Amino acid sequence: MPCLSQHRLYQITYIYLALPLLIFMLSWLNYPSAAVLTVLFAIGLYKICSTNQLGDDISWNLAPRLYLTILIFAAIWCFFAGIGYFYYQSWDYHFRNAIFHDLIEYPWPVWYDKADTPLVYYIGFWLFPALFAKFSSFFISDVETVFLIGNVCLYFYATFGVALIFMHLAALFRLTSGKKICAIILIFIFFSGLDIIGYLFFQRTGQPFAYHLEWWSTYIQYSSFSTCLFWVFNQFIPAALGTLLMYSERSIKNFGFILPLVFFLAPYPGVGIACFMIIYGIYQFWLTTDKSRFITQDIFSLSNLIGILALLPLVALYFITNSNGIDRIWFFSDFISFPQLVLFWVLEFLLYSLILIKFYHKDVFFIGTIVFLVLISLFRFDQQNNFCTRASIPAIIILAIFILDFLLNHLRENKFLVCFLCLFLFLGAFTPAMEFYRGIHYTLEAKHLNLVKDDLKTLNKAIVVMPDFGWRANHQFTAQHYDTDFFWRYFAKRSHYLQNGSR
Repeated sequence: MPCLSQHRLYQITYIYLALPLLIFMLSWLNYPSAAVLTVLFAIGLYKICSTNQLGDDISWNLAPRLYLTILIFAAIWCFFAGIGYFYYQSWDYHFRNAIFHDLIEYPWPVWYDKADTPLVYYIGFWLFPALFAKFSSFFISDVETVFLIGNVCLYFYATFGVALIFMHLAALFRLTSGKKICAIILIFIFFSGLDIIGYLFFQRTGQPFAYHLEWWSTYIQYSSFSTCLFWVFNQFIPAALGTLLMYSERSIKNFGFILPLVFFLAPYPGVGIACFMIIYGIYQFWLTTDKSRFITQDIFSLSNLIGILALLPLVALYFITNSNGIDRIWFFSDFISFPQLVLFWVLEFLLYSLILIKFYHKDVFFIGTIVFLVLISLFRFDQQNNFCTRASIPAIIILAIFILDFLLNHLRENKFLVCFLCLFLFLGAFTPAMEFYRGIHYTLEAKHLNLVKDDLKTLNKAIVVMPDFGWRANHQFTAQHYDTDFFWRYFAKRSHYLQNGSR
C-alpha cells in the first residue's frame, strides 16, 4: 500500500502554489528583475522543500482506492462548479472566462489597447492552463479549440488542487478509513453558516441571483465552501491550500514564503491568512523561553526574508497599480444595524462556536477565528464588500477543521452536543445544496449541460459593462496610471504598448 508522508504532501502543495508566481515572474517581468527574483524564489522554495519541518516524518497508509475516491470527489465537485466549460456556470464566470480568453490570446503582459491599460487582476490560477493552451496554439489554429483545450487543462488543474485540499484534511486527522474520509469530505463540501434561517426569516433585500441564499444580510456574507468554488474557484482553492498548509505545518520559518504565494493568487484571503500567521507568531513568541533564537532562526529565516523582502513587495506593487479597487470605507453602522449584525454572527459562526468553546477555548487558532470573524464584518471596502466575503475564507476553513476534530474525537462522550451540531450542519447544508440545485435546475430546463457564462469574451473594451446589471467594471481589471506606477516603470517587461502607449 502506498505511503505518503506529510512532508511530501507539503512539498507538493508548495510547488502547486508556487508555480503561478514563477510563471508570472518569467513572463511579466523584464529580464534583470526576472533573473534576480527567480533565483531568490528558487532558493527559498528549495530551502523549504528540502527541510523537513516535522522532525520525525509522519506517514499514513491509504489504500489505492482511497486516493481514487478523493480524486473522484474532487472531480465531481469541480464539474458541478462549472470549471472546464462543461456545465452550468455561475454569473461570475462572465469575467473569469473573459480573463482566461485574454490570457490565452494576448501576449504577456496582457495589454488592452482599446482601454489603454494593462490587465491587473489576481490572474495566477489561470496562468499554467493558459500557458498550456498557448503551447497548443502552435499546433492548432482554431481559437475556440485552443480555448477549450485550455479549459480542459484548467479543470484538471483545479481538480488536482481540490484533491490536495482533501488530502490535507485526511492527513491532518490521520485518517485511513474510507468511511471517515468520505464523511469529512462531504461535511467540508456542504459546510456553511445557517443562511437558510436568515433567508427565510430575516432577509433585508431581494437576492441578486436566483437559487442563492447568502445575500440575506445584504452587505456582509461568509460564503460556504461550495459557494466559493462555484463563484471564485481561482481564489478559494489556493486560499484553502494556504490555510491548511499554515495550520498543519505550523512552521513560522515558512510563513513569510507562503504569504506571497497565496497573496498573488488570492489577495483578500491572503490578508486573512496573514492575520492568523501574526496571531500564531505572537503566541509562540510569548511561549518560547529562548526568544533570541526564535527571532533569529524562526522569524528571520532565509525563506521568510525572501518571501517578505522580495516576493511580497513585488506582488503588492503589481496589485496596487489597480488604483480603484477600493471604493471607500464604510463602518457597519452605515449599512446594517447592530442587532442585525449580532444575528449575522449568531447564524454564521457563533452557534457552532458555543458548542466548541468548552473544548478549544485555549487554542489560539480557535480564539483567533472568532475574533477575526467578528472584526471583519465591521467594515466594508467596496460596493459588493468582496473583502468580507473572501478574507473570511481562512477563518471559516479553520472553524470547519475544529468541527471535524470535534466529530472525530469527541463524538461518543458528548452525544447531546453532537445532536445540536449535526442539526446546525444540516441547516447549513441548505446553502451549498442550493448552489448545486441552481445548476441542476437550469440544465434540466435548457436540456443541455454547458450553460456557460461567456458573454464578455474579452476585457479589451473602452467600457466593460457587467452583464445583466449594466454597471461599469473597468476599475476591477485596469491600471489607470500605469505610466507612473512603479511596477510598470521598473519591473514589467517593456512591451510595445508599454513603451508607446497612447498617453
